Amino acid sequence: MIAQTVDPLLFDNPAPGEAGRSAAGPSLAETSAATQQQKVVPLFAEQDAPGSGSRNSEEADWPGAIQLVRDVGARVRRARDLAHDLTKQSQVLIQRSITDAEAAEERARVAEAAAQSAMRRAARAEKAARLAHERARSAEEQMEAARAKEAEARLWLGRLYSCLRSEFDSLTFE
Repeated sequence: MIAQTVDPLLFDNPAPGEAGRSAAGPSLAETSAATQQQKVVPLFAEQDAPGSGSRNSEEADWPGAIQLVRDVGARVRRARDLAHDLTKQSQVLIQRSITDAEAAEERARVAEAAAQSAMRRAARAEKAARLAHERARSAEEQMEAARAKEAEARLWLGRLYSCLRSEFDSLTFE
């Protein structure tokens, strides 16, 4: 209903029933269009000065009113097109942001997995270092024990040698 009312005003198309006007008088559609025009005219008419009386519909600037409606319609269409373009751009930016966020989350997951793997390797390396340190300490203790035994064995061999020498000397002097 509204489109049928506004379209003839915006696009200068004849209202339904106007294309086939007859000389017999106004049709029902023409009367309806005239009534609708009378409702539109006060919206565009300048306000009269107080006390000067009101304008009648014959004095209305219909071409100016129609042009104003067309201009407003063009502005609305431009604003709609701009809003549509901005919406598309926003959707592209949102999709790009979502894609970038998903890629960042995936990189974060990979980095976290790599960090956990590195921590496990570091823990294994630390454990191996502790075991190597323990083996080195144990080997050091064994080496010290072996040196002590070697020193004791040398001392014992020295005493044995001196005993044998003294026995041998006593045998050769007698």
